[in-house]
Amino acid sequence: MAGDQSPADTGMEVSSRFSAPEVVVVSPAGDIDSATSGPLRAAIGEQVAAGARHVVLDLSGVAFLGSAGLAMLIAEREAAIERDGTLRLAGVPRVAGRALSLTGLTELFDTYPDADTAAAGLV
Repeated sequence: MAGDQSPADTGMEVSSRFSAPEVVVVSPAGDIDSATSGPLRAAIGEQVAAGARHVVLDLSGVAFLGSAGLAMLIAEREAAIERDGTLRLAGVPRVAGRALSLTGLTELFDTYPDADTAAAGLV
């Protein structure tokens, strides 16, 4: 799925790029909620099937992070651990950072200011 994808009728766009052979940067734009968390998870799964072991989720284009999005992040973190990989969050906007903080999930995720910084050192 390298390039851009617009999950049907969700109002969210997802782009992705490999920054190294086993490292993919996935960048959703829009809301991550019950309507978009499934398609986003599928988009990440496509990248894992294409060879990614480590996922950098660039949240800089995210306007809203709901409970379904938080659950998706937890599930993707567990999936990364199972494949001996990592899930890193980059460019976390205030709204997403607040959701992570209020739910106590900040301790589960490594966060970075941008995708390139997050991807550095993975492989």
